[in-house]
Amino acid sequence: MNIKLRIVLELMICLLLNIGTFYGQKVNSNNTLDLYLLIGQSNMAGRGVIDDESQHTSENILTLDKTGNWVVAKDPLHFDKPYAGVGPGLSFAQAMLEDQGKIKIGLIPCAWGGSPIKVWSSGAKYFENFPYDEAIARAKIAMQKGQLKGILWHQGESDNDASRSVVYFEKLKELIANFRKDLNAPNLPFIAGEIGRFNQADYINKIVNTLPTEVENTAVVSSEGLVDKGDQLHFDSASARELGKRYAEAMKKILKEASSATSKKRPKIVLTFDDAEITHYRNVAPLLKKYGFNATFFVCEFPIKKSGQENEYMTWKQIKELHQQGFEIGNHTGHHKNLTKLSPDDMKKEIAYIDEKCQAFGIPKPVSLAYPGNRNDSISQRIVKEMGYKYARAGGAKNYNPKTDNPFAIPSFTVIDSEKYKARTLNGLKNIQNDEILVLTFHGVPDVLDPDYSTSIELLDEIFAFIKEKKYKVVAMRDL
Repeated sequence: MNIKLRIVLELMICLLLNIGTFYGQKVNSNNTLDLYLLIGQSNMAGRGVIDDESQHTSENILTLDKTGNWVVAKDPLHFDKPYAGVGPGLSFAQAMLEDQGKIKIGLIPCAWGGSPIKVWSSGAKYFENFPYDEAIARAKIAMQKGQLKGILWHQGESDNDASRSVVYFEKLKELIANFRKDLNAPNLPFIAGEIGRFNQADYINKIVNTLPTEVENTAVVSSEGLVDKGDQLHFDSASARELGKRYAEAMKKILKEASSATSKKRPKIVLTFDDAEITHYRNVAPLLKKYGFNATFFVCEFPIKKSGQENEYMTWKQIKELHQQGFEIGNHTGHHKNLTKLSPDDMKKEIAYIDEKCQAFGIPKPVSLAYPGNRNDSISQRIVKEMGYKYARAGGAKNYNPKTDNPFAIPSFTVIDSEKYKARTLNGLKNIQNDEILVLTFHGVPDVLDPDYSTSIELLDEIFAFIKEKKYKVVAMRDL
């Protein structure tokens, strides 16, 4: 472990063992706090001018200071820079107290001005600090005195350009997953804020706004109408406070929804599209965007048997564009061969072919695989697992139960235009129960090369409309 990181973590452990006072009194069970982690860069840390309003404090709002002690919260909450000022944290806490009875709020400030998203991962260093590791350590200190209710994230200015924004969304999803895992809170609400619309470039906001459709228990707050302090970068004091109120509104809503979801979870639908057909790029992706759905595209390279057939399949450039739009790219093997007829070494070559293609085009290594023709056996399942995959889709026309079904033989319903298959699909969607998962498999939309497996755009739209009407949760296979 890096020496600096070890020192930081040892310091945090020492604080954890000794912390426990504020106002000179022991924190006891009657002082249990609702905790919120404040992370990101300078606009979360606050750069607004300290004014008279900054002097208003409440004994019901505490903050964990840089020494690990609970103190009454007032601006500046953060200590990343000597010139830290008014940010959204305090007004967020004030708004959270409204109509909430006798609760107390504990804020955990951990933002670092200028920090790009790449330093928000374990072991990553930013100047002399480790933003992610220190946030985890401080959150665990705070959690000795309360319950972590959510995370507020405001960051993106440092990644707001054409090159860095391309990988931003995947890094953001990874960040959320890491925080939830390391804090042992798999459903922890995560609220992101738009960067100021006064920024000259506009890459990050449109990316961040796809978050609620991709990751459960997340929301995005708007920066519409907020103004800068004259530098076209930082919110002024009034705008920072208004942003905090918007965070509170979103947090209250997501906490309420999460509470109701505890008693009634929505069914999940996984939409998968096989064979890298050009209609996925031309017809399917725009329709998915229209409905706000995610999906998994299982790609392969079919052998071209006749001149002109190559035009019916996506190029790798187009596949990369689907990835950049936020869709999952999955592995359908290199050349759509029946894995059960191959030797173990040849199986590995077929699977590795797509892994290597993805790497060459800047697409993350797939974690989901679909067996060609749904054909699989215990050997192919073992090899898929050994090659680092989390899920593999098969057939079977039944719902997927993670408690009883093998994740390397996930059942699915094939959808085609025949009356029989259409009725089976719609019946499955109508009868799905809460907590159940239904995986749908599509081929071409429409399928020119193999009409027997074709799905019309009209039927796909009908299915999407039904899913939307029923408010089912749509996820990519990687997010199961």
